[in-house]
Amino acid sequence: MAFFNKSKENNPIDENNIQQTEFQNIVVDTENINQELKNISSTKNIPLNELDFNLMSVKTVFKAHKDDEWMEVNKDNIEQFKDEDFLLNEELLIKQQYKIEIFIKENEDKPIFDIALGTNKYLTKIIATVKKNYDVKYSSNLKQLIINEINKRIAKQSVLLSMFSSEMDKEVEKIISKIRVNGFLDEDYNFIVCHCVDPIQPIDDKLIFHYKKNLNVKDKQGKIDYSKRGYVQAVQAGDIIIEYIKAKNGKNGRNCKGDFLKVREAKEKYNIDFNISENIERKEDENRIIFVAKKDGFVNKEGDKYDISDNMELEEISFKTTGSIEADLNTNTKINIKENDFLKDAVGPGMNVESTEIKVEGNIGSGAIVKAKKAEIGGQTHKSSKIFADELKISVHRGYAEGKNIDIKRIEGGKVNGKDVKVDQMIGGEIIAEKIFIKQLVSNTTLIASELIEISELKGENNKFIIDPSKILGCHDKIIELEQQMKKNDANIKATMDMIKNKKLLIEKNKEPAIMVKQKIIELKKDGKEPPIALIKKIKDYHSLVNLYNSLLEKLKNEKNERKVLKEKIENIQSAVLNAKIINHSIWTEYNEIKFVLLSPKIEITYTTKKGELFKKITLSKIEEDKYQIERKNEFG
Repeated sequence: MAFFNKSKENNPIDENNIQQTEFQNIVVDTENINQELKNISSTKNIPLNELDFNLMSVKTVFKAHKDDEWMEVNKDNIEQFKDEDFLLNEELLIKQQYKIEIFIKENEDKPIFDIALGTNKYLTKIIATVKKNYDVKYSSNLKQLIINEINKRIAKQSVLLSMFSSEMDKEVEKIISKIRVNGFLDEDYNFIVCHCVDPIQPIDDKLIFHYKKNLNVKDKQGKIDYSKRGYVQAVQAGDIIIEYIKAKNGKNGRNCKGDFLKVREAKEKYNIDFNISENIERKEDENRIIFVAKKDGFVNKEGDKYDISDNMELEEISFKTTGSIEADLNTNTKINIKENDFLKDAVGPGMNVESTEIKVEGNIGSGAIVKAKKAEIGGQTHKSSKIFADELKISVHRGYAEGKNIDIKRIEGGKVNGKDVKVDQMIGGEIIAEKIFIKQLVSNTTLIASELIEISELKGENNKFIIDPSKILGCHDKIIELEQQMKKNDANIKATMDMIKNKKLLIEKNKEPAIMVKQKIIELKKDGKEPPIALIKKIKDYHSLVNLYNSLLEKLKNEKNERKVLKEKIENIQSAVLNAKIINHSIWTEYNEIKFVLLSPKIEITYTTKKGELFKKITLSKIEEDKYQIERKNEFG
């Protein structure tokens, strides 16, 4: 909002505005400036926005108690208004009476500054922003103009003048100093106009069950995945499982209008009179009481007693009974799921189960995910389920399994990715591992290994036996990284060789001139003359060129050594192919594909078995550079 310099020149009479020209300035005493302006606007039939006023004087009165007489604030009693205890007396009343002169704004009034006033929620603080202005001119009365305008603005809102604004004079002086020095105000300037007593709201007591934090958690779209609402929650030692926030009364305040701000009493509604076991520690300070887990496990509640157990037995994990259970793999927790009816799911569809150890006596449902360090599945896994565990045992597998040491009784079309995999019987499906051991292999399977595939009894056809280190878990990413590094290294070598070629041509071109310049410098020095700077610079430039050429040769050497190291790393991985074995203790059936995959160069060597072949061990041997052949031997070696 702008405020103005007032012109005192007489305006010519406008026949269409006779009422305004006949208006005489009015001086009134009032406690409500806004209302007074509205009254004049109404009675004189003048638009409200054409009226303005000057503050002539302000009188502040108060009474400390409701039965007291009104007293005027003066130099003898004003200090007590700086005392917070005095201001927070609920019976204290404060008001101001203003003497103002009301007049009609003149058409020639022009804005000097834009001033914005802002306040907080309770009107206990008012901040003025004097907007930057490159056109303002310094004058001796500029400070008072700013203060007057702010006072007029806040007086219209019944804010107490001069009562809680002790710093305003100093802050406005800083603005004037900037204008005096710079000739303008190059940035917005903020300062506090009024600051009284802020109320402090009460804190109601609160009971927070932190161990239930996964209940009704929303996703990024704001939707709740109710399958993960987690009726059963795992915690780690040191976790806060329950927190009680103590109720705390607030503090009354008073705003810049002088109004008393009363806050309500704090509410107490929660009961924490429950029992805890020795596995939970109670800690208390002035603000809260917390209950902390002393061990990893699951929070149990029986009656009014809370406990933590590292072993949990459940009939099932399902949407209705438990929701997903996700404990950190490092919590040393164990879950035993006892449902073993082959017509039911022990772990229901879409459920997630995560714990250090998990034993499932029955089946894993569709879309379920099980994660553990050690897991045992007594039933069968659904084709859309996923099991992850370092040590893993499965009865009948149809889904996806990943781990280190995996032992499966029967695979029926399932997929396995691991390190050492042992299977009693396999009918369809895929295994990718360093070592694969199968007692009975039927038909339509894919076996991919880096070291060993060993079959006790082959009963079917159309199986694939593949030795390919690049497919093995953990090795695949390493090979890709090495190949990318090799590609980048080859590009660097080519770029360096091109630069060496270019610098060599320049050296050969400038060699003879450089020799001549050097000889000339020697002759001049022999004659006691100082060689020209231009000649010395030419020799220095030539030497710099030779040094750069030598550094490029050294760089090329290092890049070639780096390539050699990368190639050796790839060859070390590839050497596993030459050391790998495929062993079949029984007679071969027909249409089984044997394949060895080399990395560098990328070569695939294949062989298809015939019915009745008796060779026991299959390996790959190197005949000569980049030439390999499959070896079939009747002995294990």
